[in-house]
Amino acid sequence: FSSQYPYLCRMTTTMKPFKRRTLRTLGRAIVVTVLVLIGLLASRFNEVGRILLPNYARNATESSPIFNGTDAGDCTCSFSPHRSTAAQLGLQGKVSDCCCSFDTIEKTNEELYPLLRRIVATPFFSHFKIDLCSECQLWKDSPMCVLRDCSVCECESPPIWASEVDWMPDDLECQHIEDEVVTSVDAHVTDTFGSLVQTDTFFGEDTTAEEDEDTAVVVDLRKNPEQYTGYTGRSAEKVWKAVHEENCFQQEDESDGTCGLSAEQRVYGRVLSGMHSSISLHIASSYCLELDTDRIAECKTWGANRTLAYERVLSRKDRLENLYVVFAVMLRAVQKASAAIAAAVPEQDSYFAESLIEWKEHLQPELLKITRSCPLTFDESELFNAYAQEDAEYKRKELKRRISHLFEVMECVGCDRCKLWGTLQSLGVGTALRIIIDDDDLQVTNLSRQEAVALVHTLERFSSALVYADQLR
Repeated sequence: FSSQYPYLCRMTTTMKPFKRRTLRTLGRAIVVTVLVLIGLLASRFNEVGRILLPNYARNATESSPIFNGTDAGDCTCSFSPHRSTAAQLGLQGKVSDCCCSFDTIEKTNEELYPLLRRIVATPFFSHFKIDLCSECQLWKDSPMCVLRDCSVCECESPPIWASEVDWMPDDLECQHIEDEVVTSVDAHVTDTFGSLVQTDTFFGEDTTAEEDEDTAVVVDLRKNPEQYTGYTGRSAEKVWKAVHEENCFQQEDESDGTCGLSAEQRVYGRVLSGMHSSISLHIASSYCLELDTDRIAECKTWGANRTLAYERVLSRKDRLENLYVVFAVMLRAVQKASAAIAAAVPEQDSYFAESLIEWKEHLQPELLKITRSCPLTFDESELFNAYAQEDAEYKRKELKRRISHLFEVMECVGCDRCKLWGTLQSLGVGTALRIIIDDDDLQVTNLSRQEAVALVHTLERFSSALVYADQLR
């Protein structure tokens, strides 16, 4: 056959390779076309993808690269190849000591940030009670601020150092120097607070002063934003030195060269470091770029200070990562205590109805959705696994003791505005750690008003800091 029809034979033997090449080329063309169409559709109908994604994630929990397991006790959220803010600043993959990636935290924060901003602007969550005239018990100090925006309180008797401030009037009455900083609080809000300054449940004993000795004032946080105040020098250095060198556990290198800190000690230090990073980014995002030469202690130009943000946080990978750690810890605590936070809002008081609606109808459902799709951002069960029950209880008491000392350090902050936000965030992280480390369910289900406000507001502070990290990079 081949000898009689040589041309036909050659054509027959080469037909199959030709056909395969043609089919491969055609197949590639079809695949490319489909991918292009999918890309166009995804960009055109992004919201459709957002609606469909949760169902896909639930159906593909075990096979999807974003999820590693389904048990509530597992670290389930891993990283995706998304180019996150952290990645652009040199951090990629999983956040150490946490159950999620930098990318997961940033995506979660994109959903939570606008809701948190709304909730902290409502009447219940925007007021905090604090004694701004309390004296420092740890050391004697003469703090100085560059700006009048340090001031927040109206005190019956001023601190001793107040008489040494040059720009205050001679007839010192410890009142606000600037009307814009004065906190005018609705009488109804003040009445609902009672006399509590701290919580009476945090340390298992009543630490509340008698009502007739209560010198605390209720502060409207919306009128006293966290920003640059010019509080610096030896006074500020003492505070941060006490936080990092006395309050934090100190690392000791073992003989094998490994870190000598246990898990709970390491996490506690990272939480405080993350809080410091957040405060620095808030200062950098609202910084006095130029002082007013015509008015004493007044700022002429406000704006972002990117250099400060880089020097203090963004160029330091450890400090930046600790911001992600403290956000993950706070989010885990708020998720666990979401029902208790709602219970802290007076349900029958119409004045706080907006706060309750925002929490129950918007933020709480979002927290539950995050819990279903990504059960854990932080796994607290790992903190005390290596200890016997007696040792674990001792470790818990030691953490609480250090949190109590942290409150004492905050009483030594010489700038009222800084003292306000430092105290609120210290109570916030302290409450979060209590919720996470305690075995007693009552510690989760019972929150005072102060704790609920501090918990939510502190999570919002860290959420905002993540946004500022992206804006200032």
